[in-house]
Order: sequence, then C-alpha cells, then structure tokens
Amino acid sequence: MCPPPRWSPLITKRLLLFVLCQVVTMCRSFTIEFETKYNRVHQRPHIIFLLADDLGWNDVGYHAKGGSLIKTPYIDKLARRGVRLENYYVQPICSPTRSQLMTGRYHQIRMGLLQGKFSPAETLCLPLTEKLLPERLRELGYATHAVGKWHLGTSRKSCLPIQRGFDSFFGIILGTSDHFTHERAYSVNQRPRRGNALYEGNNATTKYKGVFCTDLYADRAVKIIRRHDKNKPLFLYVPFQMVHGPDSVPAKFRHMYRNISDLKRRFYAARVAALDEAVRNITRALRVRGLYENSVIIFSSDNGGALDYAACNWPLRGSKGTLWEGGIRAVGFVHSDLLPTFVRGTKNNELIHVSDWLPTLVKGVARGNLTGWPNRLDGHNVWPSISSFTKSPRRMILHDINTKRPSKDWERSDFQIWGPLRKLPFNATIRAAIREGPWKLLTGRTGVQDRPLPVESNISTKVDIRQDGELIRLYNISKDPKESKNVASKNRRVVKRLLKKLRVYQRYMKKPLKSKEDPLSDPALNGGSWSPWLDDVDVG
Repeated sequence: MCPPPRWSPLITKRLLLFVLCQVVTMCRSFTIEFETKYNRVHQRPHIIFLLADDLGWNDVGYHAKGGSLIKTPYIDKLARRGVRLENYYVQPICSPTRSQLMTGRYHQIRMGLLQGKFSPAETLCLPLTEKLLPERLRELGYATHAVGKWHLGTSRKSCLPIQRGFDSFFGIILGTSDHFTHERAYSVNQRPRRGNALYEGNNATTKYKGVFCTDLYADRAVKIIRRHDKNKPLFLYVPFQMVHGPDSVPAKFRHMYRNISDLKRRFYAARVAALDEAVRNITRALRVRGLYENSVIIFSSDNGGALDYAACNWPLRGSKGTLWEGGIRAVGFVHSDLLPTFVRGTKNNELIHVSDWLPTLVKGVARGNLTGWPNRLDGHNVWPSISSFTKSPRRMILHDINTKRPSKDWERSDFQIWGPLRKLPFNATIRAAIREGPWKLLTGRTGVQDRPLPVESNISTKVDIRQDGELIRLYNISKDPKESKNVASKNRRVVKRLLKKLRVYQRYMKKPLKSKEDPLSDPALNGGSWSPWLDDVDVG
C-alpha cells in the first residue's frame, strides 16, 4: 500500500487560501444575487409581516411530531421554500413581543414596562418617546398598513396605530375579543364591563359584527394588496388573532378535525386551519397583483402555545407566559424570491430575537439607515445571516428581568448549593432569564414546566419531567433544547458570569412606569366601545 502523499507547508497554505477564497466568493455571490434582483425592480422590496397569536411550536406541519394531526399545508409550503428560523426567540406573552418588534428594544429595561400586557382599562401605552418601525419605513417611502390585533395600549388617541406610523389600521385595539362579535368583556374594580374592540382607522366600528375576524383580516389585507400602487413599496403588518382563544371558529374548520375527540384540541386545530387559509389568501393576492416577486414575507408567532388552550410545544418544555423554551422559542421563517437560491429551503440555526426585526427590515431589506435613531437599539441586523449563511451578530438575549413579578424564597436547598443569597451577583429570587451562546440561565419562578404530547397522540410513552425546584437553573440549549437537565451546579463559573450580566441589565433598568386601571375606560361611557378616554395632556 502506498503511503499517503505529504503536502509541503507552502502547498498546504495555498490550498487553504484557495478554499477560503472560494467561501468568500460564494458569500459574495449570495449578496450580489439579492442586490441584482433588488436593482432589477428599481424599488425597495415589499415587506409582509404575518404575526400569529399563541401558535404552538409543534402546531405547524413542518414541526409536527409526537402524533400531532394538525396540518398547515400553505404555511409549510412557504416555510420549506424559504429560510426556517429554528433558533428564533420572542417574548413569553403578547404585548412585550409586539413592543420589541416595533421598537427594536428591550421593553423591560429601556421603557419601564414591567406590567406585561396592556389591559383594556390600562392608563399606559407603548411610550410615545419610542420611534416605531412603520414610522421609519414611511420615511423611506413605504405605504404602511396594519390589519389585526394592536395590543400596545389604547388609553389615548396618540397610542393608536394611525398615530404611530401606519397609514391605515383595521382590527381590534385590545389583546383579544370574541372572534365574531368583536366584543371584549373585562372587569375593572370587580365590576364587569363589555364593549366593542374593532376599529377602522381611529374610529370604532360595529358594522362587521357576526363576521369571523380572520376572514375580515384576510379580506382587508387582500384589498390593500389589490389597490396598492406597484411603484411604491408596501409594508403590510398582519397580526392575526388566530390561534388565540376563545374557542369560536367557523364550522368548516372544525369539520376538518372531527377525528380529534378532545373538543378543546379540535377547536384549537380549527383555528390553526383558519390561520393557514388566511396565509394562503394573502400570498395568492400578492401573486395576482404582481407584488410577490419583489416581496419579503416574514412569518412569526408572538409567543409559545398556551397549554390551557390545548396548544402543543412538544418537545419543548413550558407554555405561553413562561421563560421555558416552549414559551419563548417561536415558529418563524422568511420567504422571498429575492433570497439567493442557495439559502431557500434551508434551516437557519443562528441566534435571532424579535427585537432584531426593526434593524433587519430597515437596513437589511429596505436598505435604509438608522442614523440619528432617537433611542439605543438592542436588535441587530440579521439579514446577512438569513440571506447568506453568515454568523448572526447576536450572541446574547435578555429574555426577561422583572422585579415586579412575585419572587420565590431562597430555600435551604439553594443555600446548600450557592450559599447566602446576598453574596450572589444578582438576586436569584427575581424572575429572569438570559441566553449567551448555548447557555441559558433562569432564576426565580418558572411557571408551567410541563411538556405534554399532542392531545390526540396515541403514543403511550411516559414523558418524565422532573419539576425543578431550584431557583438557579442552567441549561445547554444546543445540547439540551428540552431543558431536561439542570447543569448549574456543575458550571458555577458560567452561572456567576450570567448572574453578573443580569446585574448589569438591572443596574440600567429604567424606573418602572406607574400603571393603574381607570374606571373611566368603561365602554358605557364611550359609546359602547373600548375607546381612548384620556386627553393626551392628562397622561404623564
């Protein structure tokens, strides 16, 4: 047998240099391909942002495992021909995700918003000092339209979408409503109140009562697309109410899942089907109008699925409202003919966060700039990572830090591992979570820890989840995405480093804004609708 050839150092260096040049050339070709298509149409790409509500990780067809019967053929088709974001994170509930999407900033430390969601009677809204994504896109020449659920505060007119950068708005201004009547029931000071939540522009409307909300939103989005001037770039933001409760949904969708005996799961699956059909109708309208070839379509969920509504985040642990992976790792993808052919149909495992969309869409897609932006951004432009296989500039995510959430006592078992609480860099009884590289640290209360299989599953394997009682929990998400093994005690240096980073974030937290629920928000005092009831000068 002949011995293997021996390469001289000079040949080895030349070979490595050649390979490196080929890789650089390939990456440049991806960028050139996007720029060529971009320049060919002589205008900025249209941006279509589709935001699902409470969609479970396992409740799309291309993720479905564990015996799930849910099908999403149209969503799957877009995802499989685009770039699937498999390491993509949002916030654990609705309003915080929307806040960070619109501002590119961590709301907990930058804005003083610790109350979580904006209730119908809440006096606060997303601070008016924040410049939003649609405002910048409008400056770049975009027509900006929002269709769906706002949920960023309604106490005054200046909080509504039309005053925050959108040319038009059609949808509910609250976080939820009945899917047919568009009314919301809510108790203020233990007194039940009920009112209409549907708006057209700045005005409440009841003329669509009885029409299913997802049909309304898809039809309005299609009308906007049909009427849009092709020579002007379009930003269409569609935050659906699907698949958020209540259970009401048209019979045709329920009939599709009549083989699921559990009624709650059947209704949930039906709402997923309604969402899938709406995505199909909007995408089809883009093709018919001739906008599709120059469009970038982003699909995202606003948080993990709610287990109490029969959603499934399998195999991830936890539910909506928790800091487990099942609460914050989101279904997401980018679909576009403008993407280089090399990246279409691939998975992107780079770290991406919802706050990244503002700089990504402004700089990466619209080719604008953020010079002179009034506030410090926490988001990164991840378009090069999505479109050309480069590393994400993001290395860390502050998932949450909330000093107002009820803390948990420092137990004897915690003391035995970590010593006195006061000697730690950060108060580990506070509810917080941070991600750095593969490491994820959680402190304080965790919420629901379950990881159930789909309700309709016939798999009999027992899912053993040890209920972690420790206040400090560390997981290597790259190796253990199910968060099944707490390795904090074996990686004390990592824990201390991440606790120090949480301390730094806490040090720079803006003072929490004071909020209250105002009985003057009563729809009975405002024409039967939940409406802005405060003058702008009345709110500090």
